[in-house]
Amino acid sequence: MTSILYNDAKFTVLTSILILIFSIYFLPKYKNNVCTSFSDYYGDRDSNSNCYYNPDAKLNVSEIIRRNGYTEEEHKVITKDGYILTLFRIPNRRGSIKTPGPPVFLQHGAVVNCASFINRGSKSLGFILADEGYDVWLGNFRGTIYSKRHTQLKPTDRRFWHFDTYELGVYDTSANVDYIYNITAQKIIYIGHSLGSTTGYIYGVTSPDVAKEKLKIIISLAPTLYVKNWKSITRHIFSLWSFATPLIAALTNEEIYLRGKPGNPLRETLCTGYPFQMYYCQFFEMVTFGFDYEQNDPETLPITLLQNADAVSHRTLTHCTQLVLKGTLEYFDHGAETNLKVYGSTHPPHYNLSQLKVPTYLIRAPNDLIITKEDVEYVHKNLPNETNPYDIYTVKYESFNHEDFLTARDIVPLLYNHLLEFINKL
Repeated sequence: MTSILYNDAKFTVLTSILILIFSIYFLPKYKNNVCTSFSDYYGDRDSNSNCYYNPDAKLNVSEIIRRNGYTEEEHKVITKDGYILTLFRIPNRRGSIKTPGPPVFLQHGAVVNCASFINRGSKSLGFILADEGYDVWLGNFRGTIYSKRHTQLKPTDRRFWHFDTYELGVYDTSANVDYIYNITAQKIIYIGHSLGSTTGYIYGVTSPDVAKEKLKIIISLAPTLYVKNWKSITRHIFSLWSFATPLIAALTNEEIYLRGKPGNPLRETLCTGYPFQMYYCQFFEMVTFGFDYEQNDPETLPITLLQNADAVSHRTLTHCTQLVLKGTLEYFDHGAETNLKVYGSTHPPHYNLSQLKVPTYLIRAPNDLIITKEDVEYVHKNLPNETNPYDIYTVKYESFNHEDFLTARDIVPLLYNHLLEFINKL
């Protein structure tokens, strides 16, 4: 298996170099960066009425929100351990100045930031919720470009990156929920995607009474709580992670970009311009999350390929590999000796779902290779009865995968219409 992965890595690097050279020296460049169909990309885009320039590819979150006609607020939240987080708020419908409605908190997953909820125009969950009258809050985990500050540490200090999913749930989520609740004085609808759902549960089980007071419900899109049946080929990479981790930590200063940095011109050259480039850059994600090229959106794929990328700490990624290989939801495993000092046991403790006091709603994708039906059912079965009043909802499209929750061409009829109907009845 090691030799196969090594050969695959060599092939990927060589192919990337060839595509990059071809893109720079041989492919014509156009101002218009998006088209309504993939076939339109292969003509003269600047003279094609089906193509246009979408500036969102290079705008920040505040600029994207305002460009789409919404009121935007930026709030700074300081966690108990000193990280300075950015919360973005969309308080009203497009063009409205009415009093904000019920608060909804959207929390992104790993290796992305909150732009993933607002960078698809009218298909963006953040805008859809705002148009429905909700007071939308967009969270950003520590270490992402919008939350890359600390009261004492700089991002160049390796100590800045010494955090895992515990800190994301216990400190980041707690600080954001407290802040939103203090401003709105209303219970919050928490919607998390992938790791963003995991941290909601970590917060809920470590502060059960406070969470019950401040959260109306936790809605999990692709809930990554138990991943024992992870089907993605990346499981084999994770099995080698512990051997490579000292070198990776040293080379990256513990700040890892699996998809490249946001706004990276190299990624723009390599991954946008023509459909074959976009598909190539998606390949590893499809292998990881499940294949569904059919739901690629020609008008937004060039935007999401550039915008849906951000940092993750080496330790968070290491923690994720531990959860996959062990098939449990537990604290970070430091090794027996350090575990004994930190936890009083040679093994890390598990997060106890029976402590949860907030209602939940689980939504899964049929073709999700990392969050399988068996694992979601296991979570559902182990939640307390009083917090588990709803059946699991499975998106009614067999190829729907982990990424489709954010990027699917038909995301509105496939999922968001149902999600709105559900939330409106709460």
